[in-house]
Amino acid sequence: MTDRNGTEGNCSPEEKEKVLFRAHIAHLGISGRKKIRGMLEHPEEWSGDPEEIFTGAEQFLTDLSDRGIRFLTPEHPEWPERFASLSDPPEWLFVRGSLPPEQVPSVSVIGSRNASAYGLRMAEYLAGELGRRNVSVISGLAAGIDCAAQTAAVNEGGKSFGVLGCGVNICYPSANYELFRGLSEKGQGGIISEYPPDTPPLKQNFPDRNRLIAALCDILVVVESRGPKSGTQITVGQALDQGKAVFAVPGRITDPLSRGCNELIRDGASILTSAGDLLEYIGLNASRCMPDLRKTRRKLSPCERRVLKALKEKSCFPDDIIRETGLPADRVMTVLLDLELNGLVSQTSANYYTAL
Repeated sequence: MTDRNGTEGNCSPEEKEKVLFRAHIAHLGISGRKKIRGMLEHPEEWSGDPEEIFTGAEQFLTDLSDRGIRFLTPEHPEWPERFASLSDPPEWLFVRGSLPPEQVPSVSVIGSRNASAYGLRMAEYLAGELGRRNVSVISGLAAGIDCAAQTAAVNEGGKSFGVLGCGVNICYPSANYELFRGLSEKGQGGIISEYPPDTPPLKQNFPDRNRLIAALCDILVVVESRGPKSGTQITVGQALDQGKAVFAVPGRITDPLSRGCNELIRDGASILTSAGDLLEYIGLNASRCMPDLRKTRRKLSPCERRVLKALKEKSCFPDDIIRETGLPADRVMTVLLDLELNGLVSQTSANYYTAL
């Protein structure tokens, strides 16, 4: 008995993938076969015979399996249907862990590597709410916004998927190793790349990687971005080309890290005011998106109480709060961010705070 791809129904997964790989090779042109030949251990002179490739590829697939890596081609039943939005889909994928489930909504959360404290907190808040509702969170496993979002998603019990511009056996940056290991080995999601194992994180690979981040999501969320030439904006362009919804987190007009987001909103991206906006878009209940702000008031730290007391007396700038409370500037800014995210203070204009 065979399945819809013509593979034997009682074959092992490894045997099925070898049969599917054979079918894929048979349909490839010469250039595609040369690419596969180049991935094998001994890419010596090749006559052009697909059967010759397959002889070496069997060992290649076995070696990948021994390393916990799967090799998927478009003929595979798990091939992402979301790639239908791509004009240039990948020829194959290397996967550790799993792929985003087709039946589960997915959101890509991206932004600056050199993120601000505000950006990191917003990424954690948004992705945490998505993870709590089992929405897949897609990103690039980069420093800054990517790592903050993906870590928050899995910490809330959700799944996250990292799309790399290098081999799936390489953690880049190395500081994200715990997240990388969780996604690839601990059932918290998956690591995905179109580049063979051991491929280094080359600069030219990342724009191509970004199109897959856009393709695998239903919604793209930009948390922070410096402007039109950033990698984040490249991903936005890919998402728009694919017909995906784009949301952006607004920021202060004086903050360079918010420039890209504010420009996106000006140019037609949806403004993101809470995780509820995303959940409403994908049809999930947003009733638990915002914290119960009243409950947070009795849990304030001494520093938070001092800052809030100063603001209740009068609205003011951070410098005024620093003079009033005697707290260090960095501490005041952190406290203000926490109070703002908890809905206890608000900026009525740039850097001008008032108690709610």
